[in-house]
Amino acid sequence: MGLKDTAAIEYFADNEIFADAFNYYFFGSRKVIKPEELQPLDSAQAATIFGTRGKVPVKRYRDILKLAKRTDKGVFVLLGMELQSEIDYGMTVRNMLYDALSYDAQIKAIENQHEQQKKSEQNVNNDSAGLTSEKGVNNIKGAGRNSSAEFLSGMTKEDKLKPVITLVINLSGKPWDGPRELLDLLDIKEDDALRPFLNNYKLHIISPDMMDDKEFLKFSTLCGFALNVVKYRYDGNGLAASIKESFSNITVDTKTKRFLKTVTKSKILEDLTKEDNMVMDAFDQLGLKMVVVGMIDALKNLGKSDEDIVNFVTKRHHVTSDYVWDLIKVWPKPLLDFNINKARDNDPAPSVPAGS
Repeated sequence: MGLKDTAAIEYFADNEIFADAFNYYFFGSRKVIKPEELQPLDSAQAATIFGTRGKVPVKRYRDILKLAKRTDKGVFVLLGMELQSEIDYGMTVRNMLYDALSYDAQIKAIENQHEQQKKSEQNVNNDSAGLTSEKGVNNIKGAGRNSSAEFLSGMTKEDKLKPVITLVINLSGKPWDGPRELLDLLDIKEDDALRPFLNNYKLHIISPDMMDDKEFLKFSTLCGFALNVVKYRYDGNGLAASIKESFSNITVDTKTKRFLKTVTKSKILEDLTKEDNMVMDAFDQLGLKMVVVGMIDALKNLGKSDEDIVNFVTKRHHVTSDYVWDLIKVWPKPLLDFNINKARDNDPAPSVPAGS
Protein backbone atom coordinates (compact mmCIF):
# COMPACT_ATOMS: atom_id res chain seq x y z
CA MET A 1 0.00 0.00 0.00
CA GLY A 2 1.45 3.34 -1.06
CA LEU A 3 1.77 6.52 0.97
CA LYS A 4 -1.16 8.13 -0.85
CA ASP A 5 -3.43 5.16 -0.14
CA THR A 6 -2.44 5.09 3.53
CA ALA A 7 -3.06 8.83 3.95
CA ALA A 8 -6.49 8.58 2.29
CA ILE A 9 -7.54 5.61 4.40
CA GLU A 10 -6.40 7.29 7.60
CA TYR A 11 -8.38 10.42 6.73
CA PHE A 12 -11.65 8.78 5.70
CA ALA A 13 -11.48 6.15 8.45
CA ASP A 14 -12.09 8.97 10.93
CA ASN A 15 -15.68 8.42 12.08
CA GLU A 16 -16.65 12.08 11.59
CA ILE A 17 -15.37 12.15 8.00
CA PHE A 18 -16.70 8.68 7.19
CA ALA A 19 -20.20 9.46 8.46
CA ASP A 20 -20.21 12.84 6.71
CA ALA A 21 -19.48 11.26 3.32
CA PHE A 22 -22.22 8.64 3.69
CA ASN A 23 -24.76 11.15 4.98
CA TYR A 24 -24.05 13.49 2.07
CA TYR A 25 -24.43 10.83 -0.60
CA PHE A 26 -27.26 8.69 0.72
CA PHE A 27 -29.29 10.98 2.96
CA GLY A 28 -29.01 14.47 1.48
CA SER A 29 -26.60 15.53 4.26
CA ARG A 30 -29.08 14.60 7.00
CA LYS A 31 -27.17 13.16 9.96
CA VAL A 32 -28.60 9.66 9.78
CA ILE A 33 -25.28 7.87 10.30
CA LYS A 34 -23.91 8.93 13.68
CA PRO A 35 -20.08 8.93 14.13
CA GLU A 36 -20.39 7.67 17.68
CA GLU A 37 -22.33 4.62 16.45
CA LEU A 38 -19.67 3.46 14.00
CA GLN A 39 -17.49 0.48 14.83
CA PRO A 40 -14.42 -0.49 12.75
CA LEU A 41 -14.40 -3.99 11.30
CA ASP A 42 -11.67 -6.20 9.87
CA SER A 43 -11.29 -5.17 6.23
CA ALA A 44 -9.98 -8.60 5.19
CA GLN A 45 -12.66 -10.81 3.68
CA ALA A 46 -12.27 -14.39 2.53
CA ALA A 47 -14.39 -17.16 1.06
CA THR A 48 -13.99 -20.48 -0.69
CA ILE A 49 -15.58 -20.77 -4.11
CA PHE A 50 -16.41 -24.19 -5.54
CA GLY A 51 -15.73 -24.43 -9.27
CA THR A 52 -14.69 -26.88 -11.96
CA ARG A 53 -11.19 -27.00 -10.48
CA GLY A 54 -12.41 -27.70 -6.98
CA LYS A 55 -12.16 -25.30 -4.05
CA VAL A 56 -10.72 -21.86 -4.86
CA PRO A 57 -9.89 -19.57 -1.92
CA VAL A 58 -10.75 -15.91 -2.46
CA LYS A 59 -9.43 -13.15 -0.21
CA ARG A 60 -9.91 -9.42 -0.64
CA TYR A 61 -9.08 -6.36 1.42
CA ARG A 62 -11.46 -3.44 1.60
CA ASP A 63 -10.07 0.04 2.21
CA ILE A 64 -12.48 0.70 5.09
CA LEU A 65 -15.30 -1.34 6.62
CA LYS A 66 -17.48 -0.24 9.53
CA LEU A 67 -20.57 -1.42 11.34
CA ALA A 68 -23.22 1.28 11.77
CA LYS A 69 -26.10 1.12 14.18
CA ARG A 70 -29.23 2.84 12.93
CA THR A 71 -30.81 3.84 16.23
CA ASP A 72 -33.81 5.37 14.46
CA LYS A 73 -34.63 2.00 12.86
CA GLY A 74 -32.98 -0.35 15.34
CA VAL A 75 -30.96 -2.10 12.64
CA PHE A 76 -27.29 -2.57 11.85
CA VAL A 77 -25.69 -1.87 8.47
CA LEU A 78 -22.24 -2.74 7.10
CA LEU A 79 -20.68 0.27 5.39
CA GLY A 80 -17.69 -0.17 3.10
CA MET A 81 -15.63 2.58 1.48
CA GLU A 82 -13.21 2.34 -1.43
CA LEU A 83 -10.79 5.21 -2.14
CA GLN A 84 -9.59 5.49 -5.72
CA SER A 85 -6.49 7.47 -6.66
CA GLU A 86 -6.95 6.23 -10.24
CA ILE A 87 -9.96 5.25 -12.36
CA ASP A 88 -10.77 1.54 -12.01
CA TYR A 89 -12.82 0.35 -14.98
CA GLY A 90 -13.69 -2.89 -13.21
CA MET A 91 -14.90 -1.17 -10.05
CA THR A 92 -18.49 -2.40 -10.33
CA VAL A 93 -17.39 -6.04 -10.28
CA ARG A 94 -14.85 -5.43 -7.53
CA ASN A 95 -17.44 -3.77 -5.30
CA MET A 96 -19.95 -6.50 -6.07
CA LEU A 97 -17.40 -9.09 -4.93
CA TYR A 98 -16.67 -7.11 -1.74
CA ASP A 99 -20.36 -6.99 -0.88
CA ALA A 100 -20.86 -10.68 -1.69
CA LEU A 101 -17.94 -11.62 0.56
CA SER A 102 -19.47 -9.56 3.37
CA TYR A 103 -22.75 -11.42 3.01
CA ASP A 104 -20.94 -14.75 2.84
CA ALA A 105 -19.05 -13.91 6.05
CA GLN A 106 -22.36 -13.19 7.78
CA ILE A 107 -23.77 -16.56 6.69
CA LYS A 108 -20.71 -18.32 8.08
CA ALA A 109 -21.08 -16.42 11.35
CA ILE A 110 -24.74 -17.49 11.60
CA GLU A 111 -23.80 -21.10 10.89
CA ASN A 112 -21.17 -20.95 13.62
CA GLN A 113 -23.64 -19.37 16.02
CA HIS A 114 -26.13 -22.17 15.41
CA GLU A 115 -23.41 -24.77 15.93
CA GLN A 116 -22.41 -23.23 19.26
CA GLN A 117 -26.02 -22.96 20.35
CA LYS A 118 -26.66 -26.53 19.31
CA LYS A 119 -23.75 -27.84 21.37
CA SER A 120 -24.81 -25.91 24.46
CA GLU A 121 -28.41 -27.11 24.15
CA GLN A 122 -27.50 -30.77 23.65
CA ASN A 123 -25.75 -31.16 27.00
CA VAL A 124 -25.09 -34.78 26.19
CA ASN A 125 -23.00 -36.79 28.57
CA ASN A 126 -19.93 -38.36 26.94
CA ASP A 127 -20.94 -41.71 28.36
CA SER A 128 -24.57 -41.58 27.23
CA ALA A 129 -25.68 -44.17 24.76
CA GLY A 130 -25.52 -43.31 21.05
CA LEU A 131 -23.10 -40.35 21.30
CA THR A 132 -20.45 -41.99 19.21
CA SER A 133 -22.83 -43.85 16.96
CA GLU A 134 -23.76 -42.57 13.51
CA LYS A 135 -27.37 -42.11 14.62
CA GLY A 136 -26.29 -40.13 17.67
CA VAL A 137 -24.06 -37.84 15.65
CA ASN A 138 -26.87 -37.15 13.19
CA ASN A 139 -29.17 -36.28 16.07
CA ILE A 140 -26.69 -33.68 17.33
CA LYS A 141 -26.14 -32.21 13.87
CA GLY A 142 -29.84 -31.86 13.24
CA ALA A 143 -30.69 -30.26 16.56
CA GLY A 144 -32.54 -26.98 16.33
CA ARG A 145 -33.23 -27.37 12.59
CA ASN A 146 -36.82 -27.66 11.39
CA SER A 147 -36.05 -29.00 7.93
CA SER A 148 -33.34 -30.58 5.83
CA ALA A 149 -33.07 -27.30 3.92
CA GLU A 150 -32.18 -25.45 7.11
CA PHE A 151 -29.68 -28.14 8.00
CA LEU A 152 -28.00 -27.97 4.59
CA SER A 153 -27.88 -24.17 4.43
CA GLY A 154 -26.81 -23.72 8.04
CA MET A 155 -29.53 -21.08 8.45
CA THR A 156 -33.13 -21.01 9.58
CA LYS A 157 -36.01 -19.24 7.84
CA GLU A 158 -35.91 -16.56 10.57
CA ASP A 159 -32.23 -15.68 10.07
CA LYS A 160 -31.52 -12.34 8.40
CA LEU A 161 -28.36 -10.71 7.09
CA LYS A 162 -27.22 -7.17 7.78
CA PRO A 163 -27.41 -4.92 4.69
CA VAL A 164 -24.08 -4.10 3.03
CA ILE A 165 -23.43 -0.95 1.04
CA THR A 166 -20.21 0.37 -0.48
CA LEU A 167 -19.33 3.96 -1.33
CA VAL A 168 -16.49 4.87 -3.70
CA ILE A 169 -14.58 8.18 -3.41
CA ASN A 170 -12.83 9.31 -6.59
CA LEU A 171 -9.61 11.05 -5.48
CA SER A 172 -7.91 11.04 -8.88
CA GLY A 173 -8.85 14.64 -9.73
CA LYS A 174 -10.00 13.29 -13.11
CA PRO A 175 -13.51 12.62 -14.45
CA TRP A 176 -14.77 9.14 -13.57
CA ASP A 177 -15.37 7.74 -17.05
CA GLY A 178 -15.67 4.13 -15.94
CA PRO A 179 -18.90 2.07 -15.80
CA ARG A 180 -21.31 3.08 -13.03
CA GLU A 181 -23.31 -0.14 -13.12
CA LEU A 182 -22.69 -3.75 -14.12
CA LEU A 183 -24.81 -3.57 -17.26
CA ASP A 184 -22.53 -0.85 -18.61
CA LEU A 185 -19.65 -3.29 -18.37
CA LEU A 186 -21.36 -6.21 -20.10
CA ASP A 187 -21.05 -6.90 -23.80
CA ILE A 188 -24.77 -6.85 -24.50
CA LYS A 189 -26.89 -4.49 -26.58
CA GLU A 190 -29.60 -2.24 -25.19
CA ASP A 191 -32.33 -4.05 -27.13
CA ASP A 192 -31.15 -7.58 -26.31
CA ALA A 193 -34.07 -9.68 -25.04
CA LEU A 194 -31.83 -11.13 -22.35
CA ARG A 195 -30.93 -7.73 -20.85
CA PRO A 196 -34.04 -7.28 -18.62
CA PHE A 197 -33.27 -10.56 -16.86
CA LEU A 198 -29.68 -9.74 -15.95
CA ASN A 199 -29.04 -8.75 -12.35
CA ASN A 200 -27.54 -5.29 -12.21
CA TYR A 201 -25.15 -3.82 -9.65
CA LYS A 202 -24.89 -0.05 -9.37
CA LEU A 203 -21.82 1.86 -8.27
CA HIS A 204 -22.29 4.45 -5.53
CA ILE A 205 -19.59 7.05 -6.07
CA ILE A 206 -18.64 10.56 -4.98
CA SER A 207 -16.68 12.05 -7.85
CA PRO A 208 -15.64 15.68 -7.14
CA ASP A 209 -15.19 16.49 -10.83
CA MET A 210 -18.95 15.97 -11.32
CA MET A 211 -19.95 18.17 -8.38
CA ASP A 212 -20.99 21.80 -8.47
CA ASP A 213 -18.90 23.90 -6.09
CA LYS A 214 -21.97 24.56 -3.91
CA GLU A 215 -22.25 20.82 -3.23
CA PHE A 216 -19.05 20.89 -1.18
CA LEU A 217 -20.76 23.21 1.32
CA LYS A 218 -23.30 20.49 2.14
CA PHE A 219 -20.70 18.52 4.11
CA SER A 220 -20.62 19.17 7.86
CA THR A 221 -16.87 18.50 8.18
CA LEU A 222 -13.77 19.59 6.26
CA CYS A 223 -14.39 16.61 3.99
CA GLY A 224 -16.22 19.04 1.67
CA PHE A 225 -13.22 21.38 1.56
CA ALA A 226 -10.83 18.47 0.95
CA LEU A 227 -12.91 17.14 -1.95
CA ASN A 228 -13.11 20.67 -3.37
CA VAL A 229 -9.29 20.80 -3.45
CA VAL A 230 -9.22 17.35 -5.08
CA LYS A 231 -11.55 18.62 -7.81
CA TYR A 232 -9.17 21.47 -8.71
CA ARG A 233 -5.87 19.72 -8.00
CA TYR A 234 -4.75 20.33 -11.61
CA ASP A 235 -6.35 23.77 -11.94
CA GLY A 236 -4.70 26.46 -9.82
CA ASN A 237 -6.95 29.25 -11.10
CA GLY A 238 -10.13 27.26 -10.49
CA LEU A 239 -8.93 26.23 -7.04
CA ALA A 240 -8.18 29.79 -5.96
CA ALA A 241 -11.52 31.09 -7.24
CA SER A 242 -13.48 28.26 -5.63
CA ILE A 243 -11.79 28.62 -2.25
CA LYS A 244 -12.27 32.39 -2.27
CA GLU A 245 -15.96 31.93 -3.05
CA SER A 246 -16.83 29.15 -0.61
CA PHE A 247 -14.10 28.56 1.99
CA SER A 248 -12.38 31.89 2.58
CA ASN A 249 -12.96 31.96 6.35
CA ILE A 250 -12.31 28.38 7.37
CA THR A 251 -9.34 26.97 9.24
CA VAL A 252 -7.75 23.74 8.12
CA ASP A 253 -6.96 21.12 10.74
CA THR A 254 -3.83 18.99 10.78
CA LYS A 255 -5.40 15.78 9.49
CA THR A 256 -6.93 17.54 6.47
CA LYS A 257 -3.65 19.28 5.61
CA ARG A 258 -1.76 16.00 5.87
CA PHE A 259 -4.30 14.26 3.63
CA LEU A 260 -4.24 16.98 0.97
CA LYS A 261 -0.45 17.30 0.87
CA THR A 262 0.00 13.55 0.49
CA VAL A 263 -2.87 12.66 -1.82
CA THR A 264 -2.94 15.72 -4.11
CA LYS A 265 0.80 16.45 -3.83
CA SER A 266 -0.17 20.10 -3.72
CA LYS A 267 2.07 22.47 -1.75
CA ILE A 268 -0.36 25.34 -1.84
CA LEU A 269 -1.40 24.72 1.77
CA GLU A 270 2.10 24.32 3.19
CA ASP A 271 2.09 27.70 4.88
CA LEU A 272 -0.97 26.75 6.90
CA THR A 273 1.13 25.51 9.79
CA LYS A 274 -1.03 26.85 12.59
CA GLU A 275 -4.62 26.04 13.46
CA ASP A 276 -5.61 29.73 13.44
CA ASN A 277 -4.29 30.47 9.94
CA MET A 278 -7.07 31.20 7.47
CA VAL A 279 -7.00 29.21 4.27
CA MET A 280 -7.22 32.37 2.16
CA ASP A 281 -3.75 33.36 3.37
CA ALA A 282 -2.43 30.68 1.06
CA PHE A 283 -4.60 31.66 -1.85
CA ASP A 284 -3.76 35.36 -1.58
CA GLN A 285 -0.18 34.24 -2.12
CA LEU A 286 -1.30 32.02 -5.00
CA GLY A 287 -2.72 35.08 -6.76
CA LEU A 288 0.61 36.87 -6.36
CA LYS A 289 2.47 33.84 -7.57
CA MET A 290 0.33 33.60 -10.70
CA VAL A 291 1.20 37.21 -11.55
CA VAL A 292 4.91 36.67 -10.95
CA VAL A 293 4.99 33.46 -13.01
CA GLY A 294 3.26 35.27 -15.84
CA MET A 295 5.87 38.03 -15.74
CA ILE A 296 8.74 35.52 -15.67
CA ASP A 297 7.25 33.78 -18.69
CA ALA A 298 6.92 37.06 -20.60
CA LEU A 299 10.47 38.23 -19.79
CA LYS A 300 11.88 34.79 -20.67
CA ASN A 301 10.22 35.02 -24.07
CA LEU A 302 11.81 38.47 -24.52
CA GLY A 303 15.22 36.95 -23.98
CA LYS A 304 15.94 38.61 -20.63
CA SER A 305 18.59 37.04 -18.41
CA ASP A 306 17.61 35.40 -15.12
CA GLU A 307 19.46 38.12 -13.19
CA ASP A 308 17.55 40.89 -14.97
CA ILE A 309 14.25 39.07 -14.37
CA VAL A 310 14.97 38.75 -10.63
CA ASN A 311 15.92 42.40 -10.29
CA PHE A 312 12.88 43.63 -12.22
CA VAL A 313 10.27 41.39 -10.53
CA THR A 314 11.49 41.95 -6.97
CA LYS A 315 11.19 45.71 -7.33
CA ARG A 316 7.93 45.65 -9.25
CA HIS A 317 6.07 43.31 -6.87
CA HIS A 318 8.00 43.70 -3.60
CA VAL A 319 8.78 40.02 -3.29
CA THR A 320 12.03 38.41 -2.21
CA SER A 321 14.81 37.48 -4.58
CA ASP A 322 14.77 33.88 -3.27
CA TYR A 323 11.09 33.69 -4.14
CA VAL A 324 11.72 34.73 -7.74
CA TRP A 325 14.82 32.57 -8.12
CA ASP A 326 12.91 29.48 -6.96
CA LEU A 327 10.16 30.20 -9.48
CA ILE A 328 12.73 30.58 -12.26
CA LYS A 329 14.34 27.26 -11.30
CA VAL A 330 11.06 25.34 -11.69
CA TRP A 331 9.75 27.38 -14.62
CA PRO A 332 7.50 26.45 -16.43
CA LYS A 333 6.34 23.95 -13.77
CA PRO A 334 2.63 24.04 -12.77
CA LEU A 335 1.71 26.58 -10.09
CA LEU A 336 0.52 24.12 -7.48
CA ASP A 337 3.88 22.34 -7.35
CA PHE A 338 5.69 25.33 -5.88
CA ASN A 339 6.17 26.22 -2.21
CA ILE A 340 4.80 29.72 -1.59
CA ASN A 341 6.37 30.23 1.85
CA LYS A 342 9.44 32.14 0.66
CA ALA A 343 7.34 35.06 -0.57
CA ARG A 344 6.74 35.94 3.07
CA ASP A 345 10.38 36.36 4.00
CA ASN A 346 11.71 39.80 4.83
CA ASP A 347 14.52 39.69 2.30
CA PRO A 348 14.86 43.24 0.94
CA ALA A 349 14.20 43.55 -2.77
CA PRO A 350 17.28 44.57 -4.77
CA SER A 351 17.06 47.47 -7.14
CA VAL A 352 16.42 47.04 -10.81
CA PRO A 353 19.56 47.63 -12.89
CA ALA A 354 19.53 50.48 -15.34
CA GLY A 355 18.09 49.60 -18.71
CA SER A 356 16.10 46.59 -17.53
